[in-house]
Amino acid sequence: MDNLEYLEKFGNRVDIESLRKLKADKVQMFRTKYQKEYKEIFDIIPSLKEDSNETLETATKLIPWRKGPFQVGELDIDAEWRSDKKWQRLKESLPNLKDKVVLDVGCNNGYYMFEMAKQDPKLVLGIDPVLHNQAQFEFINHFKKYDNLKFELFGIEDLPNFRSFFDVVFSMGVLYHHRHPLEQLISIRESLVPGGEMIMETIGIPGEETICLFPEDRYSKMRNVWFLPTLNCLKNWINRTGFVDMEVVSVSTTNFEEQRQTKWCPPPHQSLQDFLDPKDNTKTVEGYPAPVRFCIKAKKKAHSPIKTF
Repeated sequence: MDNLEYLEKFGNRVDIESLRKLKADKVQMFRTKYQKEYKEIFDIIPSLKEDSNETLETATKLIPWRKGPFQVGELDIDAEWRSDKKWQRLKESLPNLKDKVVLDVGCNNGYYMFEMAKQDPKLVLGIDPVLHNQAQFEFINHFKKYDNLKFELFGIEDLPNFRSFFDVVFSMGVLYHHRHPLEQLISIRESLVPGGEMIMETIGIPGEETICLFPEDRYSKMRNVWFLPTLNCLKNWINRTGFVDMEVVSVSTTNFEEQRQTKWCPPPHQSLQDFLDPKDNTKTVEGYPAPVRFCIKAKKKAHSPIKTF
């Protein structure tokens, strides 16, 4: 696993010592899981060659693949999510990433990071505290060989270690998984440079009112779903946490072409068809409104003071 030397050149906009300690704590936290389930995979990745039996075997060991698709030589990894469809909806509205410092919060296996890398950013940092996702990222990047992509097992709660640091922050499907959406938005704002841009993609519920749903127990079988806003409610959250120049990029409903079971995410792993009422796809299995996906971009004020450590 990489050290954090690549962050040192950014000086006092990043709390490098706190991040080093945090990374050491993460390594200790995942030590048992790493040794039992992933060490063999991480060890073999540097020696893999396209279209070898070992490459197919390693990719198979990394099932389930939630984000994709990926192509490694002749190997076609058809993941549960057709993440390329979401990227197509967003990419024409995105800022130019060339020479930018970019953050992907909750990056999963880095699918969107690899798309961002095509624009030659200075750095794309993906954070996601899931070892399985890191293993998939390292597997794919072994073949793509992007030196400007970095994956760390950090979470959204670790963003206060970055101040006026990122030119662009992507948050794609993370907001509703945490108990404090406004705190998340404030952390993202503070991590951006003055005039920096946030791309916020999240699920919510239909309706014109400025309200949000707080599920009683589960939502689409997920326990870690907390606040599901209407579009107007989400816009209010973003406005009241200090962002400006807000623009709605897309409003969409996920269908069975975009999210479904495949041989790379097979049963017993579940997908969209398992989360919706089989008699009424406008509702979840719990009877709540089925999710609508919102994407909004907004900026930090250009005259915001630069906060450092």
